[in-house]
Amino acid sequence: MKTTFCFVNFCGRVCLVLCLFVVVVRSASAYDDPPMRVARLNYVEGRVSFQPGGESDWGWATLNRPMTAGDSLWTGDRSRAEMHIGSTAIRVGGQTSVSFLNLDDRTVQVQLNSGTIDVRVRNLYRDDVFEVDTPNLAFTLLRRGDYRITVDPDGSFTTITLRDGQGQINGGGQAFLVDGGSQVQVSGTDYISYDIYDLPSRDNFDQWSYSRELREGRSQSARYVSPEMTGSEDLDRNGTWRTDRTYGAVWVPTHVSRDWAPYRDGHWAWVDPWGWTWVDDAPSGFVTSHYGRWAHENNVGYGGGGWVWVPPHREANQDVYAQRTVYSPALVTFVGDSNSSRDFGNGGGVAWFPLAPGEVYVPAHQTSPTYITNVNVSNTIVQQTTITNVVNNNVQTTTYANQRVDGAVTAVPRATFVNAQPVAQAAVRVAPSAITAAPAVHAAPVAPVKASVMGANKENTASAATVSAPPKPPDAVVTRPVVAKVAPPPPPVAFAQKQQALQANPGRPLDAKAEQTLRAATPPPVERVVKTAPPAPAVKPVETAAKKPQPATSLNTAQQVHPPAPGAAPASPGSQQTAQQQLTAEKAKQEAGQQQAAQQAAAEKARQQAAQQQTTQQQAAAEKAKQEAGQQQAAQQAAAEKAKQQAAQQQAAQQQAAVEKAKQEAGQQQAAAEKAKQQTAQQQTAQQQAAVEKAKQEAGQQQAAQQAAAEKAKQQAAQQQTAQQQTAQQQAAAEKAKREAGQQQVAQQAAAEKAKQQAAQQQAAQQQAAAEKAKQEAGQQQAAQQAAAEKAKQQAAQQQAAAEKARQQTAQLQAVAEKTKQEAAQQQAVQQAAAERARQQAAQQQAAQQQASADKARQEAARQQAAQQAQANRPAPPTTVHPNEIPAPPRTIIQPSANAELDRKHQQEQDQLRAKQEQDRQRVQQVQDQEHARLAQQQADAAKKQLVEQQHQEQTQQLQQKHADEQKLLAEKQKQERQNPAKPQNGARPPEQKP
Repeated sequence: MKTTFCFVNFCGRVCLVLCLFVVVVRSASAYDDPPMRVARLNYVEGRVSFQPGGESDWGWATLNRPMTAGDSLWTGDRSRAEMHIGSTAIRVGGQTSVSFLNLDDRTVQVQLNSGTIDVRVRNLYRDDVFEVDTPNLAFTLLRRGDYRITVDPDGSFTTITLRDGQGQINGGGQAFLVDGGSQVQVSGTDYISYDIYDLPSRDNFDQWSYSRELREGRSQSARYVSPEMTGSEDLDRNGTWRTDRTYGAVWVPTHVSRDWAPYRDGHWAWVDPWGWTWVDDAPSGFVTSHYGRWAHENNVGYGGGGWVWVPPHREANQDVYAQRTVYSPALVTFVGDSNSSRDFGNGGGVAWFPLAPGEVYVPAHQTSPTYITNVNVSNTIVQQTTITNVVNNNVQTTTYANQRVDGAVTAVPRATFVNAQPVAQAAVRVAPSAITAAPAVHAAPVAPVKASVMGANKENTASAATVSAPPKPPDAVVTRPVVAKVAPPPPPVAFAQKQQALQANPGRPLDAKAEQTLRAATPPPVERVVKTAPPAPAVKPVETAAKKPQPATSLNTAQQVHPPAPGAAPASPGSQQTAQQQLTAEKAKQEAGQQQAAQQAAAEKARQQAAQQQTTQQQAAAEKAKQEAGQQQAAQQAAAEKAKQQAAQQQAAQQQAAVEKAKQEAGQQQAAAEKAKQQTAQQQTAQQQAAVEKAKQEAGQQQAAQQAAAEKAKQQAAQQQTAQQQTAQQQAAAEKAKREAGQQQVAQQAAAEKAKQQAAQQQAAQQQAAAEKAKQEAGQQQAAQQAAAEKAKQQAAQQQAAAEKARQQTAQLQAVAEKTKQEAAQQQAVQQAAAERARQQAAQQQAAQQQASADKARQEAARQQAAQQAQANRPAPPTTVHPNEIPAPPRTIIQPSANAELDRKHQQEQDQLRAKQEQDRQRVQQVQDQEHARLAQQQADAAKKQLVEQQHQEQTQQLQQKHADEQKLLAEKQKQERQNPAKPQNGARPPEQKP
């Protein structure tokens, strides 16, 4: 029977897995399931406006607003914005129009009509599609990397800068691949042409994007949650992590008040296809409102009024990108329904509270069972049977943990709820009886209005004085056609078209069929033209063409855009060089570049050899220090182990001695009790024998008396018989006497029996008394034994205390060992510092030699180049100085004057300043050398090396400027001292200080 049940259970599990697999393979639209991810608007700088899908009006952009297919963003002049889709960041520059043509479980399709975006892809799943559509092309991102796409204001050409990654360009019947480390500029629509350029240096927008990327790369929360959970990058700066005994790793908010509760600081918005969606005001509120669960603990010492956020469970050693958590609009349960007459505020109200760990979230509209399972099991630990019971049964029968927590329920008037107004300002206090009596429902029974979709006005929220309209993109930009490789879904339906249908079923979004019917009845208010790119015969690499260098002069030398000019007029003859001069200049330039490259290669080779020698010395010193530290640690561990064994032996010996002593005392007490028992038995036996002997003696005496009386009667009878004169009366008297003697004998026997019984009673009484006494003595002995056991227990406690003391001593020994280890580490650090100083000295000597040889070679190259340039009639390009070649500060010599003492003082100050500046130079030089060595070990790409070189040049310039300023201040100070020397007056003595 058990085997049959296991087989049926196994078959059921297999069928369930197959069904889930079939359900997952089918598209979400077959079940009308919403997407499992959204985009989050997480950063706004300047004037940024937002347009919901299907609408023609623009509103102010709101932080933490979820964005999905159909939503658009426009940034004004000198404005920026940032969006996140999991770990992927989309950073938007000024004067940029960007929209989402599609955003579902597998496809991200971005429409870029004008402006600049920077896309940083950290992870790209196998079947994911990430496409950026512009007026000229459709660009598909194929790998993780850094992609910058720029569309000029007229839409004539598109520039794609790939610092890292790989992409595919489709357009005009062509398709070609672009690898990282290049810049491609494409023009045309029906037929495209392109040019390839070297990577430009980073401009302000690139540096801003890079700084944002570095901040996200240092996130500590990635150890607890997956980076694919949108908004997790803001957890570090707004809370702390700790380990809970029930839930494991939990996050505690730090910048909240004691009466704070989740889903209170923010507002509600209507976002299709989910319906009512919570938009939190806090930067960390996006991830904590749409993923995981909230739990309330009685201990409020951690902040946040006892609230902790329990993130989705992640298995140990699981890849951080393996889990894709399903997005939810708000993980809450509402209180009250549309037929309820309860008043949570003026004009009726809406109340809600957060779901606790293990509680089931049910969407507001009809979805597939697979979606309901995934949206719950990916966010909390819950059984499938629990999900099924909550979905199939009435929610009113479910007991919710946070419903009875004081202050957990938030209630506002309906007007506040539907008009996207701040909740915290309008929240009302609700009696606990009203909360428990009201029914719990899955969706808020409230129909949305236009303000629910557009959101509250930005200026109205801050000030009621003046209202400024949000910026709008030009109509020519909005209606500009773009090229797409993947056909996007149809645009959303405007809210005005479906408002009546939404009012018929309050709080429930429309299904896909109803949306399609409304879309067919009325055309969209905003016409967005998307042209599908014609199929290309084959995909070819773009690297077959030679790259062009970036021009030397431009209005924007940092990020150059090269508009194609096929019809541009040629330059004037006077400003052109002859072909021979150009070839000569190019040849001279190439030879100078080759010489410079050879010099740099030689310097790099020498630097690598010095670094290898230094590394070898450091490794040897570190290995030696490690061995010494290991030997010391082994000796300390052996000593600690020996002390531990001695303490254990002492404790065991003390315990055994105590047990042996207690055993001896118990044996002595048992022998004493046995002896007392024997004495009592002997006393009882002696008393019994004495009583029997006495009774026997009395019986003997009575028998002797009877025998004497019988003898006397016999003698009398003999006398009577002898005299034959006794009468019958004498015989009768004799008979009577005989009978009396028999009676007396019986009486004596009864007396003896009575005495025997009395003796037995006395003996029993004595035995009982002796037993009672023995019992008392045994009790005393038992008490003594208990006292002895208590004493042994105390001795054991003392022994345990001694063992604890020995353990503490062992801990102290371990601490001493740790201290010794730290000292060894410090010694190793000192050795490394000495090795580093030796390396620096060697590097300085080598740098001086290299500098001398490089200067000599550079002078020779300069002479040759000057001669070649003189022949080519062009000025020679200035040579670049390697950022590591920081010149040493020169030594300033004080010219002698009449005041020799002041000259010596000034010379000492100059030497001290030079020594300090030399230390600064060596420190910066060391840091730069370490970074170069790290780049060489990591085999970094050219873009990263170029960025590091630029940073090193800036550090060198700042250091030289700092040294020049210090030298200038010291020179001015010494000049003032020479002009106004401090001289004592004639005959005057300095005043003496009073004690």
